[in-house]
Amino acid sequence: MLWLIFVTAATLTRVAILAWSRVGTTAHASAIAKAFAAGAAYDGLVALWLVAPFMVYLTTARPARFGRPAQTAWRRGAVAGAMGIAAVVAAAELIFFDEFDGRFNFVAVDYLVYPTEVTTNIWQSYHVAWALSGVAVVVALAMWVLRPLLRRLDSLDGPRLRWRLAVAAGYAIGLASLTALVSPSLSHVSDDRVVNELAANGYYTFWRSLLGRDAPYDGLYATRPDSVLYPTLSRLLGPAALARESRSTLRTVPSFGAPRRLNVVVVLEESFGSSFVGTLHPADSVSLTPAFDSLAAAGTLLTHAYSTGNRTIRALEATTSSLPPLPGVSIVRRTQSVDLFTLPSLLRAHGYATEFVYGGRAAFDGMATYMRNNGVERVVEQHDFPAGTFTTAWGAADEAIFDKALSEMDSLHRTGKPFYSLVLTVSNHRPYTYPAGRIVQDPAEKRRTNAVRYADWALGRFMREARSHAFFDSTLFVVMGDHGARVYGAPEIPLPSYEVPVLFYAPGLIRADVRVNTLASSLDVPPTILGVLGLSYESKFFGRDVFHSDSAGGRAMMTHNAELALMRANRLAVLGPRSVATVYAVGAHDTLTEVASPSASDRELVDEAIAFFAGADHLYRSGGYRSLALPDPEFDSSRGMTSLAAADGARACAARRRDLVLHNYCNTDH
Repeated sequence: MLWLIFVTAATLTRVAILAWSRVGTTAHASAIAKAFAAGAAYDGLVALWLVAPFMVYLTTARPARFGRPAQTAWRRGAVAGAMGIAAVVAAAELIFFDEFDGRFNFVAVDYLVYPTEVTTNIWQSYHVAWALSGVAVVVALAMWVLRPLLRRLDSLDGPRLRWRLAVAAGYAIGLASLTALVSPSLSHVSDDRVVNELAANGYYTFWRSLLGRDAPYDGLYATRPDSVLYPTLSRLLGPAALARESRSTLRTVPSFGAPRRLNVVVVLEESFGSSFVGTLHPADSVSLTPAFDSLAAAGTLLTHAYSTGNRTIRALEATTSSLPPLPGVSIVRRTQSVDLFTLPSLLRAHGYATEFVYGGRAAFDGMATYMRNNGVERVVEQHDFPAGTFTTAWGAADEAIFDKALSEMDSLHRTGKPFYSLVLTVSNHRPYTYPAGRIVQDPAEKRRTNAVRYADWALGRFMREARSHAFFDSTLFVVMGDHGARVYGAPEIPLPSYEVPVLFYAPGLIRADVRVNTLASSLDVPPTILGVLGLSYESKFFGRDVFHSDSAGGRAMMTHNAELALMRANRLAVLGPRSVATVYAVGAHDTLTEVASPSASDRELVDEAIAFFAGADHLYRSGGYRSLALPDPEFDSSRGMTSLAAADGARACAARRRDLVLHNYCNTDH
């Protein structure tokens, strides 16, 4: 009975997804039939695992006690609980699929680790109380309908122990056999990603994602010998790369012009995909982003840039570390992410003050720990905002975040140091609420497009306010989306959902009304910023300075679920688990068509993807992506680092000894 409950719920969930999503109107009937056949195998296996504890109970329960009231109540509770759990999980799957066009994956795992924001978000976005009440009513009705059968089962005499053990042994053999036969590849029934998601089972994909949160590249993805991998990586990063060490990205990046000690402010706009930006879609009758469009007219806009993932922490890792997205969980969440080579640590070594401003709890996704461990001196979060600040499930509204950021920047400017400030907004996120009276649209509607309009309004207000502050004329602003609004579409890598605007804005310092169409990635932001600052530095970054690189050499790296992808020109190489490598032709509107017969250049692209992702994973795990920067020059005067000149000597020494950790100081006499 319990097994049938879980299988039925999973099947009905699949039917609901088919009816709710676009799969039923775009996929072939044969593909849908294959999806349901594969899904039946997943559902049967998952249900066997879910009822395994009850199977143990039935095997070990003493017949003499089987009919006692407590035992009967326990069994009734198990049946009712199974129905309730199955119904709640089914509802959660439908909500998740509506948002991400997929089954439970790494996103679901990450969200579950930080339930405060997620449960509050769900409570504010959906009628949870009514839904739970509905579940309770359905379970009560089902138990009432089943009561004759349950009474009959309770009255049965249990079989002898040897028969129970025989049944349990057969159950265990069947469970083990089905577990061995059912694999993640079983869900690949079509070239349409969403059809494959339809075939999957949410419990199964969640467990697989949980196991792969810190998945090493080797053993899962295609590899190449080190003798091939590292020379390929050297060629991709530039002629000076790997010159001193064979397994490092360490190289010298020359200056492109006189150094400029500009302040750097990076604004990561939540879910601000290119699809919303009016200046990138001039054919749209009404722009949702008039403020951003106005800023773009006074700055330099990257029009063909992609995020590295569909989570904010992927944008944080890319725009700070310039490291390709590693398999599994983001490096922001990993405890070993200490003293990495990052933009904040590099700027701090050049005398910058550094801070991170966020409207929510910075403990979420490990953001505060990552920032503090990698060059950020001050973290501003939700408890630092005044009482009464308008907040949502994710934190303070954007206008409050920007007001706090301006106050913090004023304080930093008064110290006389240049500063780096990373500002992360939250309002353009479900439940799409914001203070009333800011824009014409009613926040009670809770519509995404309204949240976009509000986020744009708050951004425009921030920039208008910033112009009156003393630091403005010496500040480089980088305004960009952290990722697209949601993930949807048939391809394994839904490119339109990853495309984001990246705007460099500094009136009088950055060229106005310029569009750069070079293919770019969010991990290109750190080296491009340093290029604008005119710094020559020792680099380990995987990104490239978009403004001072060959436009034909543009590339973008990204991850979606367990897939890793590298795009160059009109080709996309996708690396999947079990060493699968596929090449797609990128067409108009980011459509993908699998290349049946890859050419030599296609195979070369696969080798380049392996070099990037395998090389990044190896370097991160081996400590080869450790920072070269030392603490602030005034940190320890007894060591002779009381001036910038002395600090420069120490940094040069550290560059020659890449394994120098943060507090092992180099003797500047060397």
